[in-house]
Amino acid sequence: MQAKQAYNHFTTNLINHTANFINNNFDFNIESNQNLQIKQMPFMQIELFAEQSFQRHYSVVITMLNDEQFQGKFISQVNKNKYVFKMNSTFFKIATLDQIKSINLV
Repeated sequence: MQAKQAYNHFTTNLINHTANFINNNFDFNIESNQNLQIKQMPFMQIELFAEQSFQRHYSVVITMLNDEQFQGKFISQVNKNKYVFKMNSTFFKIATLDQIKSINLV
């Protein structure tokens, strides 16, 4: 019984000291920023644009949620929400629609 209590006390102290160390020494910026709003196309519109771009072989620019942009064509549909995106003859990307911020024609 005493060993179990000592173990719990040791574990509690370890967790508290580790949490305090992290709070005092690292800035993870965990606070949610209410002013930051990602302007994103409605998901149904992204689905429609992706499907039309794939079927009609349009050249498009896709902007990802992290603001990376890729220019190319959707060349294959894996499933309803996932496409293979060809940027040039050697670079391809698996584009998941929920990671896309917008799709624009070139």
